[in-house]
Amino acid sequence: MRHQLVLRSVLSTAVLPAALAAAVFLGGCAQPQSKMAAPSLYSQLGGEQGINTVVHAFLVNVGKDPRINGRFAHANIAKLQTALVNQIGQLSGGPQVYTGPDMYQAHKGMHITEAQWNAFMQDFSNTLKQEHVTPLAQQELIGLLAPMKSDIVGH
Repeated sequence: MRHQLVLRSVLSTAVLPAALAAAVFLGGCAQPQSKMAAPSLYSQLGGEQGINTVVHAFLVNVGKDPRINGRFAHANIAKLQTALVNQIGQLSGGPQVYTGPDMYQAHKGMHITEAQWNAFMQDFSNTLKQEHVTPLAQQELIGLLAPMKSDIVGH
């Protein structure tokens, strides 16, 4: 019995606290470092207000571009701006919902050329730079829009 008391005493005064300290220390080291979540693309673009600003500047730039501005001569620009804001908002993780036609249906019969697509995307890229969108956010957004090319060009 006395042997058990001595053993309990040794464990409680030396081994157990050291074991607990080691467990806490090692447990803390074994845990992955908590990383700050990267802001969403929607946040990086400045939310709805930032996207509105970019889309407005983009449409102004397109209007000045003789390579493609004729394509938009009879467009309802206010409706187009709303659709683009909703589309970019949805694509970038925002609460907006794009309810327009899919890109194939929206551009069917327009016979958009490769050169017109390139001008459109160049104007968009230049607008993102002009509006101080970070290079990473530019790349991510253009990466979301680029796959639409096959539904837009040549139909």
